[in-house]
Amino acid sequence: MNIPLNNLKQPAAQQGLAVWQLGFRPFFLCASFFAFLSMLLWLGVRHGLHFPGLNYYGHHLWHAHELVFGYGLAVIAGFLLTAIKNWTGVPTASGKALMLLVFLWLMGRVLVFVPGVPFWVYALADVLFALLLILYVAKPLVQVGNKRNYKMIVLVSVFATLNVLTHVMLLQNNPLIAMQMTTTALFLMLLLVGVMAGRVFPMFSQNGVDQRYQAKVFPWIEKIWPPVMLVFIVCFVWFRNHEAFALGSSALCAIIHGIRLLGWYNKQIWQKPLVWVLHVSYLFLVLGFVATAFSAFFPFAYFLALHVFTVGCLAMVTLGMMARVSFGHTGRNLHQPPQILFWCFLALVLSTVVRVLLPLMNVMPYQTVIDISGGLWLLAFGSFFVRYVGIWLKPRVDGQPG
Repeated sequence: MNIPLNNLKQPAAQQGLAVWQLGFRPFFLCASFFAFLSMLLWLGVRHGLHFPGLNYYGHHLWHAHELVFGYGLAVIAGFLLTAIKNWTGVPTASGKALMLLVFLWLMGRVLVFVPGVPFWVYALADVLFALLLILYVAKPLVQVGNKRNYKMIVLVSVFATLNVLTHVMLLQNNPLIAMQMTTTALFLMLLLVGVMAGRVFPMFSQNGVDQRYQAKVFPWIEKIWPPVMLVFIVCFVWFRNHEAFALGSSALCAIIHGIRLLGWYNKQIWQKPLVWVLHVSYLFLVLGFVATAFSAFFPFAYFLALHVFTVGCLAMVTLGMMARVSFGHTGRNLHQPPQILFWCFLALVLSTVVRVLLPLMNVMPYQTVIDISGGLWLLAFGSFFVRYVGIWLKPRVDGQPG
């Protein structure tokens, strides 16, 4: 019997669950489900639901903390543990090591619902995840001397430190400083979005459309935007009462990031959901800076700006990247993504618009606005989870490991 030679090169199809093979699988699964569940709980809290962790965090800090250190850090973990394998050629955490990391993340989320748990146990359970993540990120990078990406070790260490300080402030009954620590971490995540965008958005945009074009990158912009954004973070989070600093740094960030976005843009992006979601999320980053500039004159705009940053930028860019990474790293064709993604992305756009614009228009009760916006969030992440859960659990379609 003759066997075609190309069949000899095909790897054998893998069987069973593949969820513990690579970091993006369990962490994207957990992050997307937690995005759905935590919003459902938050809407419940707004309507009178109470659980033990609220006695420790308080209502608003729990909501903020879980977005940043629950959802956000889980997405970062999944992304880094996958990207570092590509950067270094060294396997990252898998199997039991990955199970341990996910278990620690889960404990940080679950224990707040268990009655009678001492507050220090909440804190310890939550910070252990980020501390172990530092080790998992650093080990392969240091092993091969990948100095270009040592900054990722520093960044994860900063997130871990800010989470530790958040809990220290809570244990000392200083929730205001704890909220500032969490807010600082939020904006550092947006800084990471900017770093990641500069590395991959031009390439994804050029390669993701039918007729390849050349995205424009401005070297002087790439040099100045990180320090300018760091100044913004310090001014906006820690010296917000100094209107001139907040206004100047916000306006400058809006201009600089707007220039970056215009350079990457091409009208073809609107034909590809996996491309336009990146541009729209970055547009919300720019609009967030515009809103913070207005908050120097209209203080109520501060909370609207936070939701432009969180729902419009952070949630949307992470959803778009999870959709892309999960599809590409399981051997699927990125030019034929699931059709449901368009509606998931659109639901998050509408969630942002409802949450930000309707309070300004004063056309319905504030709680109704939150319920509608939250419902659209649930639709986006719920639909995404249902469509992608099989992708995360099952082996790659091309039979390759990972």
